[in-house]
Amino acid sequence: MPLTLRYAARSDVGLVREGNEDSGYAGPYLLAVADGMGGHAAGEVASRAAIDELVNADHLPDGDPIDVLSAAVSAANGRIDDMARADPSRAGMGTTSTTLLWNGVQLALGHIGDSRAYLLRNGSLTQITRDHTFVQSLVDDGRITPEDAREHPARSVVTKVLQGQSPIHPDYSIIDVQAGDRVLICSDGLSDVVTDQEIESLLARAHTIDDAAEQLITTALDAGAPDNVTVVIGELVDAEAAGAGAGATSESFIVGSAAESIEDGQPAELEHDPEAMRYAPRARRRRRRLWVRPVIAVAAVVAVGWAGLTYANGWVRDQYYVGVSDGQVAIYQGVRHELGPVHLSELHAVPGGLPLDALPTVYRDEVGATIAAGDLDEAEQLVDTLRVRACRAHQRETTNASDNGDEWLGDDVGFPGLLCSE
Repeated sequence: MPLTLRYAARSDVGLVREGNEDSGYAGPYLLAVADGMGGHAAGEVASRAAIDELVNADHLPDGDPIDVLSAAVSAANGRIDDMARADPSRAGMGTTSTTLLWNGVQLALGHIGDSRAYLLRNGSLTQITRDHTFVQSLVDDGRITPEDAREHPARSVVTKVLQGQSPIHPDYSIIDVQAGDRVLICSDGLSDVVTDQEIESLLARAHTIDDAAEQLITTALDAGAPDNVTVVIGELVDAEAAGAGAGATSESFIVGSAAESIEDGQPAELEHDPEAMRYAPRARRRRRRLWVRPVIAVAAVVAVGWAGLTYANGWVRDQYYVGVSDGQVAIYQGVRHELGPVHLSELHAVPGGLPLDALPTVYRDEVGATIAAGDLDEAEQLVDTLRVRACRAHQRETTNASDNGDEWLGDDVGFPGLLCSE
């Protein structure tokens, strides 16, 4: 039977974040979520730019829907690159992009990052995307369980996003659908705090997809919602029952950062530039500073500050991260920040035999930007995982290798200085 697509979209800033870096879109043929990242580098700008390009694909595809979707995703990546080049303060901004394009028969899926897409059929929920994250690689290797991944300290480390770099390698696929199917695209603000079992139950029991969207947002808020939460839901229904042409004439919905207007008080030079006003990062409101309190209050503040510094110093000493030292992957103690001339970290160890250049590009970039670890054991586990990745990338047959492949050493794996073992 001919099918049509119904849709709904909702977004909430959550209970912790000051602004919404998520953007979402739902239209007659296109469903999309973009979760921006970059903090001061304007993640909200990246997600808006991505949605602004992706909506150009909201029409009945002429030809292969994956080709149409791929072109839109590439355009979004190019837009982010152009904006970062035009404003150095935005260098490093990026966004996830998870998109479904309806061609009247099937859904084409395009995905990069850690936003997710799910399919609900006959009350059973299936995740139809794979997270592009460091912890997902650990799950794939069997080193941790999916349950462990939800609590892993490096769970937010993404391995692929739209960041203006080329080439990009999103995942593309075709999803066969049938009447009654519901699809959900969400940012990790939902999937990090609401389990798949809860999502399945809410999505299946909701009378309408609008109800489902509201209930999913509410459940995330009830769970603490430390991040922005965005959901876009589609439902495949009998076209005749929905009304002739319903899919082509329904209005579209934009939510999250892409739907927000720029606050008043932008610099004068931006007031006459619509594009700059649309994408410029919103300035935070500055609090007025109070004049100096009486001496006794100052003394109290100093005492509290000293105690805070003592606590902070102990906390910093307990932190570790993986970075680079003289071209080798290394473990650092502390955090990668500075207070004026004071460095808040120091080199803890260089495991050796793991040159940065031996890592596949995606991991090389992550290490270059540093990967946070919860403790020393976690940092050592990250190094072990990176070594396995490097060795697998360069492994080759050698005349010296034993039949069961017990050892990979030095040049035997095809990269100078890379030492491997299984």
